[in-house]
Amino acid sequence: MTASSPLSRFIGAGGAALLLTLGSAPVAVAQEAQEVERERPELPPLTAQIPPEEALAAIKRRAQKILKARRAARRLKVTAELSEVVGYETNPATAATVRKGNSFIETDAYTMLSKKLTPTLDWQASYYGVYLQYEAYQDGDYTSHTLTPAKLSWRPGRMWRIESWLDYDYNYYHNAIDSSYRQLKTSSRIRQNLFGTVFHQVQYEFFERDYLHRNARTGASAETLSNRVDRRHRLRYKTGLTVKEKLPLKNALFTVENDVYRNDSNDASSDYYDYDVWKITSAVNGSATQKLSLSGSFAFERKNYRERPITGYAAPARYDDKYTLNSTATYQLNKTWRSATALNFDHLASNESTGEYDNMKYSLTLTASF
Repeated sequence: MTASSPLSRFIGAGGAALLLTLGSAPVAVAQEAQEVERERPELPPLTAQIPPEEALAAIKRRAQKILKARRAARRLKVTAELSEVVGYETNPATAATVRKGNSFIETDAYTMLSKKLTPTLDWQASYYGVYLQYEAYQDGDYTSHTLTPAKLSWRPGRMWRIESWLDYDYNYYHNAIDSSYRQLKTSSRIRQNLFGTVFHQVQYEFFERDYLHRNARTGASAETLSNRVDRRHRLRYKTGLTVKEKLPLKNALFTVENDVYRNDSNDASSDYYDYDVWKITSAVNGSATQKLSLSGSFAFERKNYRERPITGYAAPARYDDKYTLNSTATYQLNKTWRSATALNFDHLASNESTGEYDNMKYSLTLTASF
């Protein structure tokens, strides 16, 4: 075969085309890369040199954003809520002589101030007011004011939170004035978070309640010149578990709380108001939908009176067993409004038959947040 044969000319032309194609491939790739860079100018090549002035400006903008966020977190925040409640109770008096249902209207007002004092220390102050009025059972009408001038919350680490606060309560019963009282209460709580979804906490409370229109009595039931005063020491232990996705309720929180307290009164008439209480409460709450949340709880409470006898000759001390079921559904209408419906059932069993009762409470609440 000669060099000038058709086959040799064909091979030569093919080889030249192949070499031309291979040689032009890097050029085509480079051109495509340049087009991509032109389409995304915010992503400069890794080898690009950023001017020092531009880098310094970016650092300053980032620092300003961080500083602005920190200042916003430490700014004094004000929140408020106003609620209107309508409901019905089957036995609000819980007394043997008054066994009839009654409807009620309740107005609640709540406001809170909060401020971050340091990155780990928060301060809160709040006010909560209630006005309750029954249609017929007017002895149950009352106005309540609760002021919390200082609540401090300290987070020394991601797992720990320590809180302490002071409450001042004033309850005024418009028709049963002897039940009116003022109360000073101190509380402290320490909480530990475990594994991200489990927590446990211990809480201690002490209050002193002064009845403004009721005098203490002697052991012979004679009134003294001193107001009746109750003092209570209370210890609570609570543990909880959050289940995020595996149940019909999202972020379902399951809790169990043990609660023990002792009430001491300076009213010495049969030690009517001296008793010890043990209570256990189990509860669950979570989100059924983005706007609907559900909650439910069951509680058992044993109250042992230390001296108060039941009716009868040489009778033993009285005790009460109280069972409580509660369920609530809350729907977030929008950023400002939410509605809730609740059902609560109480059953009290006692070795003093005249003190036993059942009470069912239905309520509908509309709340505005500001």
